[in-house]
Amino acid sequence: MGAKNNFVPGTVGLAPMAGVTDYPFRKICFELGAKFAFTEMISAKSVLLNITINEKYFPRVDEKHLVGVQLFGSDPFELAQAAALVEERGLWVDLNAGCPVAKVVKRGAGSALLKDIDLLKKIVREMRRVVKRLSVKTRIGWEKDEFERIYDALVSEGVDVIFVHGRTAKQMYSGKAKWDIYNPGVVPLYISGDIYSKDDMKRAMELSGADGVIVARGAIGNPWIFSENEDGPSLDDKLRVILKHIDLLTQEYGKHGVVEFRKFVAGYTKDMPHAREFRNKVMKIADVNDLKDAFTEYFKSVSELSQHERTSF
Repeated sequence: MGAKNNFVPGTVGLAPMAGVTDYPFRKICFELGAKFAFTEMISAKSVLLNITINEKYFPRVDEKHLVGVQLFGSDPFELAQAAALVEERGLWVDLNAGCPVAKVVKRGAGSALLKDIDLLKKIVREMRRVVKRLSVKTRIGWEKDEFERIYDALVSEGVDVIFVHGRTAKQMYSGKAKWDIYNPGVVPLYISGDIYSKDDMKRAMELSGADGVIVARGAIGNPWIFSENEDGPSLDDKLRVILKHIDLLTQEYGKHGVVEFRKFVAGYTKDMPHAREFRNKVMKIADVNDLKDAFTEYFKSVSELSQHERTSF
């Protein structure tokens, strides 16, 4: 495909999501087949101020060779300095030019960079000077599809890889993500947006001619999207991963791990019987052992229910 060497290890990775793609979740996704991931986004300014909270965001030793460190900001020199400081922390450095969330955009960062392509070029130029491997995660434009212009600007400044979400910043997460996008194949390109199944991956890659995909919301509560296994998880597989995820979150956050797990509950119980009542109950649980017991009981009852349905025919 690309005329450029691709340092990204594999075709399917976990996209960066603030508050979601922390170390415990990355670990689960890697175990189930994700080939690479990103950190949650880290502010370049906070790196320069050496704010200690960043330590928990940086890749850990066991995953360092698979994870890109994602930075956000709007000052070319701050971003370049921060990139130089974090480069050794992961496999590569990624610039966030895609986040459409108001508090990031207000600071002129994330997808706000797409309003000023000259500034974006300047940022990439400065970062490119100091790091060996640089990618940009972007959207197809601010208000309209200007991806051709964005792509050419990034390539002209020597970016190594482009990750693109097929929506404009203004669309946020509404409407359908566009997969059929400009891609002359000069550098490796990975596509994201609305990827919820293996079929979506295949289709997105066919339409875009991309080298791979990154999965965002489609992985929340469904890390099996990365697995080679076509059949999907059994109830036992599912429960085992859920309990492991709860344990990892507890190791990472202590008692607060229970609260952190809540954002995954809907995904893990999607399309399961009586899931709504179960979710309502689980969202009130504050103790880790109670949480694990509740899931174990629930899965047991679902299993008994499906056995009963099979024998009642």
